[in-house]
Amino acid sequence: MSDANEARIRQLYEAVNAKDLATIEGYGAEYSEWLDVPFNFTSRGVRAIIDPWKSWFDIFPDATCEVQTLVALGDHVVAQGIGRGTHLGTFHSPAGVIEPTGARMQVNFCDVYRLRDGKIERADSYFDFYGLMQQLTPAAVAA
Repeated sequence: MSDANEARIRQLYEAVNAKDLATIEGYGAEYSEWLDVPFNFTSRGVRAIIDPWKSWFDIFPDATCEVQTLVALGDHVVAQGIGRGTHLGTFHSPAGVIEPTGARMQVNFCDVYRLRDGKIERADSYFDFYGLMQQLTPAAVAA
């Protein structure tokens, strides 16, 4: 099962990099949960997987994820890597609304997935929010 789950999450990131919303949406189920750890916000239900990615693409239309490490154990898969993109959309963040800056960003992430029958049951998404804010609003962070 670990190999199948690892392949499934590898395919997810391929879909993310291709902006293949239909494929990404197929990872969701009624029981799915997505926790955005830096925001302490949980999405639930069939749109729990697609909505966070769609929001990310709205903010960073050219977003990509370079997965550097992918490890599976049973029904869990951990993906660690670097997300990149250009800030071209309005970002409604815990730090406030950040209008598009055109800045390029690079942010470390670690996503922990639990799968059930090929669907994401739960995803805990960790990323360097402080580092992201430094890249998008350096004056605000330095103050």
